[in-house]
Amino acid sequence: MRFLIETHGCSMNRSDSQIMEEILRKAGFERVEDPSEADVIILNTCNVKTPTEQKMIHRARELSKYAPLVVAGCMARSQTELLRRFSKVFLSPRSIDKVMDAVSAALEGRKAEFLGSEFLNKSSYLRDPLGLIGIVPIAEGCLGACTYCITRLARGRLTSFPRSSIMRLTEHLLMRGAVEIWLTAEDTAAYGRDTGDNLANLLRELNAIPGEFRVRIGMMTPSSALPIAEALVDSLKCAKIYKFLHLPVQSGSNEVLREMGRNYTVEQFLSIVDLARKELGEVTISTDVIVGFPTESEEDFESTLRLIERLEPDIVNLSKFGPRPGTPASKMRRLPDGVVSRRSRVLSELIERVKERINERYLGRELEVLVSEVGRKGAQGRTNSYKPVALKDVRPGGLYLVEVVDFRSNYLIGRVEKEIGRAGIFREAELS
Repeated sequence: MRFLIETHGCSMNRSDSQIMEEILRKAGFERVEDPSEADVIILNTCNVKTPTEQKMIHRARELSKYAPLVVAGCMARSQTELLRRFSKVFLSPRSIDKVMDAVSAALEGRKAEFLGSEFLNKSSYLRDPLGLIGIVPIAEGCLGACTYCITRLARGRLTSFPRSSIMRLTEHLLMRGAVEIWLTAEDTAAYGRDTGDNLANLLRELNAIPGEFRVRIGMMTPSSALPIAEALVDSLKCAKIYKFLHLPVQSGSNEVLREMGRNYTVEQFLSIVDLARKELGEVTISTDVIVGFPTESEEDFESTLRLIERLEPDIVNLSKFGPRPGTPASKMRRLPDGVVSRRSRVLSELIERVKERINERYLGRELEVLVSEVGRKGAQGRTNSYKPVALKDVRPGGLYLVEVVDFRSNYLIGRVEKEIGRAGIFREAELS
């Protein structure tokens, strides 16, 4: 039997698809990429934003024309009714270990829903890296109650995975060729809050694994990062941990943050960033901003503009507010579309200017770069602070000394000076 998995959304979804694929392969199924060749199709959905939700409905409609469809991912649990026209089988994020049962039901034309919320240790499933990148889930769910977020309805409350299985999966991925490890969760900074562990301790243990590789920490909410800020920043000093923080601020207004249920202030958010910059010298800051939240006034929006100028983030994921079903914010009166579009345009233009200003400062600098992605159009590497650098004539997994010769708003352009090493888990042992 042949199956196709189409995956949308975050790195956790990509990891979930890997687990489902491994289970199906062990059962004798063969993966195909063309839906016309599939006996069954799995659509791993994302619904974090309204446009994404609409895309999922479109993809479910199209894919269901080819073969029986299993709807997995966040929409399977939080928006089942929207996709019943296209599928009889639904598989929630915490039930992906039942993918064989789901596929069997789909093939037999039966209705079936696997929407459990029980503990599932996703880091215990061994699988291969995606190219040079290994995705390691460290927790699922969150401790927050953001008034606009539908993901928490799908993923549930925080469940941290055992550190022993995280370590085992990381070592397995490195031995299978990964040179970059992505730690993923809905909120990585909350890791261990339910088990007495914490992210900083995990990072130090990962850094102690022999070999040459890098670890990227996924998104963390400022409210979860605050209690461990000093230990977290100290752990980022470890040589194998990228000096990178993805801290979504969402608004520059404390009033809006309160309405969003974010449980931190702008000042507290900035205290984490300032500490990281003071202690690390160079750190890449990624943040998220929602423009047009229902209670956002013009003054609130101006506060967000001032924050971006003050913060100078390297990366900003900008979204227009869209009401998500079942959330408190969906019941609030929305701002006029024209107001939201204007604010989005103004903020987007500011973000582009800020990113170009930051990247221009790198011109002429020599940086160490690890090549983690190679494609038809060239290669991309990452500096020790996770800045993306476009390169030519390099080897996958190579460590290079690179001079920055040009830039775009989203990446640097480098010229190789010399190769200084190769990444890999056994590299240090080979050199000794």
